[in-house]
Amino acid sequence: MKSPAMGVWTSRLQEASVRVRGASGRVKVWAQERSARRAHEAPTAAESTNPVYILAAITLGIPALLLIPLVGMNPGVQDGTFTTVVTFLVASAFVTAAVFEIKRLADQRSDADKH
Repeated sequence: MKSPAMGVWTSRLQEASVRVRGASGRVKVWAQERSARRAHEAPTAAESTNPVYILAAITLGIPALLLIPLVGMNPGVQDGTFTTVVTFLVASAFVTAAVFEIKRLADQRSDADKH
């Protein structure tokens, strides 16, 4: 024999199950729409290998790699020169990154709905 409370709980569980299935369907549709928007906005492979970034890496990387052994192994270099060179390289990297970020922000579409 079923108790009246079991009947009430059974009907409530069935209603909740139906609501969860409906919500699951809505989430599925929302996720598909969101992934479609992301695919539409995703950068292409040509944009990800921007030659300006490669040029910046070469411009900052080669002098850093050459100056470290030249300054560190040269006995005629004064103490503290290595720190000055490293500080200059870090400051150059920061300024270059700031310029590229400003360029990236300036090149964005003005009608983009970014938050």
